[in-house]
Amino acid sequence: MKKKVETKRDKFVRLAELRTEKAVFAIENLIGLSNSRNFEYSQKDADLIIKALKNAVLSVSNSFVKSKEKKQFKIK
Repeated sequence: MKKKVETKRDKFVRLAELRTEKAVFAIENLIGLSNSRNFEYSQKDADLIIKALKNAVLSVSNSFVKSKEKKQFKIK
């Protein structure tokens, strides 16, 4: 039985959906840490978590912008 050849697009879609779902799930799990009945934390702790998440999202965003820019480069 032959294996179906996965195109680059198919691979991107498959992995993007899987990884995005995992990332969203992990972020949603962080919401539970804000429950002060179960956890003790300072505003500084919360700010560090938020900063780390914002930096990670910015890195993802920048990686796609850089990737797109490389494809559009032209010498005039």
